[in-house]
Amino acid sequence: MTDNKSRIVYGVHTISNIIESDKSKVKKIFFRKGELNKNLTNLHKKALSAGLYIEEVETDQLTLLCESKRHQGIACEIIDSNLSAFNLDNFLNLNNNPFILMLDQIKDPNNLGACIRSANAAGCDLVIKRKSNSSPISPAVHKASCGGTTGISIYETNDLNGIIKKLRSNNIYIIGTDHKAQANYSELKQTNQTGVCIIMGSEDVGMSRSLKTKCDIMCSIPIKGTVDCLNISVACGIMLYEVAKNR
Repeated sequence: MTDNKSRIVYGVHTISNIIESDKSKVKKIFFRKGELNKNLTNLHKKALSAGLYIEEVETDQLTLLCESKRHQGIACEIIDSNLSAFNLDNFLNLNNNPFILMLDQIKDPNNLGACIRSANAAGCDLVIKRKSNSSPISPAVHKASCGGTTGISIYETNDLNGIIKKLRSNNIYIIGTDHKAQANYSELKQTNQTGVCIIMGSEDVGMSRSLKTKCDIMCSIPIKGTVDCLNISVACGIMLYEVAKNR
């Protein structure tokens, strides 16, 4: 059982990345009982070397703990620091050129995790996500992020319109995305504003209409083949790195 200040993550790569990046967040690592494969054996040695608390549990108990059978024989209880009381005003005061990703109604946990993974890799300072009508930050999201959720601030709220208003008042450039937008993503240029926020909407309905009206620019990623659109996590990665190279 975990308390409200901790959460469960699972998967070999996810937990390996957490141990390497910030082992102080780890409260306990759970390994399935029995013979371990090569990856789990190596991770067991790494956890022991790091002085982490280890507990062996039955496979059924591990599945129950992770709420999934895709745990790969390992789970980890970590201190939940990113989703605790986040103060946006403090963040904006401390970051004079923030790089922000806003996610609107991303319902698939694998897509959400992949977007957070890309945001972490691209050097984002903050991910803001809609709380309702979206995937929660679940163990499946942590696994899909491959440890990305532990290295970046994540803020959940239903007032995305109010957040955009606050970002704009802090001179942050707001980039929206829509497959019908006239501007090409590759045409994005540096601005004299003191930060940037990219907004990505869901694959099925895209960004909320109310958010589109508050953007400084709407842009699209051109599709040259026969598919209708890109997967949201792929499109998100393209946008993040395009903006990152201009910062």
